[in-house]
Amino acid sequence: MKMKQTLAIVLIFLFALGSSWAIPVTVDFVDGSVQVQSGSSWKLLDFGDKFDSAQQLKVDARTVLELSVQGGAVVVISTAGTYVVDSLLRPRQESTVISTIASKIERLANQQTNINESVVAGVRGSEAVEPGELMWAGVGADAELVYDDGLGNMESGEFTLAWNNFMEARLLFEEAGDIEGQARAAWQASQAGLALGSGARALAALRSADAEDAGEFRSVYALALATLSARYGAVNEAKVILTKALAEKWFSGESEQDAKALLNSL
Repeated sequence: MKMKQTLAIVLIFLFALGSSWAIPVTVDFVDGSVQVQSGSSWKLLDFGDKFDSAQQLKVDARTVLELSVQGGAVVVISTAGTYVVDSLLRPRQESTVISTIASKIERLANQQTNINESVVAGVRGSEAVEPGELMWAGVGADAELVYDDGLGNMESGEFTLAWNNFMEARLLFEEAGDIEGQARAAWQASQAGLALGSGARALAALRSADAEDAGEFRSVYALALATLSARYGAVNEAKVILTKALAEKWFSGESEQDAKALLNSL
C-alpha cells in the first residue's frame, strides 16, 4: 500500500488560497501531547477527536500528529509549536531529493516479507543481549512472541495489528533491557506504518528507539528517520542523525549517496 503523499510539515492538497471558512479536521494519529484551543481553555486531543481547521493547536516537543481534513487532505506535524491547520492548507513544494528517497523507503516497506527473512534474521543472529542474559528472561521471551505476532500480521496484511504488536514488543524489549530488540521492533513498526499509508506512525515508531542500536539495519533506519523527519518539518533532527551516521560510516554505496544528497538538500 502506498504511503499518503504529504509535503514538508506536510501536505499535498490543492486548497484554494484565501479560503476563510473553517472545515472539519479529525485526529487520525497522535503520539505525544497536542492541545486544541476551545474558547479561553485548551483541551487535549486524542485519536478520533474532531475540531475546526481555524482553531489553534499547541504541539509539544517530540510529538507526531496526523490529521485528516474534509476533502481528503492529510496534515502531519512533527515539531513543537503553535499551529492553525488553515495555514498549512497551502501547496508546498517538496524537494526532489526527499521525494526520491521517500519513494525508496515506501518500496522497502512493500517488500516486507523479504526484509523479515534477510535483514531481521541477520540482526537476531548478532544480538547484543542474548535471551538468557536479559534482566527478566520472561519479559524477553514475551517480547519475542509479540514481535513474531507482528511479523505474522505483516504477512497477512493486518498492518494496524502489526504496528500495535511491534510497538508493544518494543516496550517489552525496553523492560527486558534489550536495546537492540527495541530498535528492531521500532524498525518493523515503521514498516507497518508505511504499509498503512501513515508516515506519522512510521516516524513515531522510529523516534521510539535509537538508530545506533539497530544492528545490521541501522543505516536504513537512520536514512528513513532522517527522510521522514525532513519531510514532516523536523529538519534539524534530520541533520543531526545524518551528520552522525555519515561521520561514523554507517552507510555504504547507494545509501551513502542518498544520505549525502539528503543532508546537502536540507
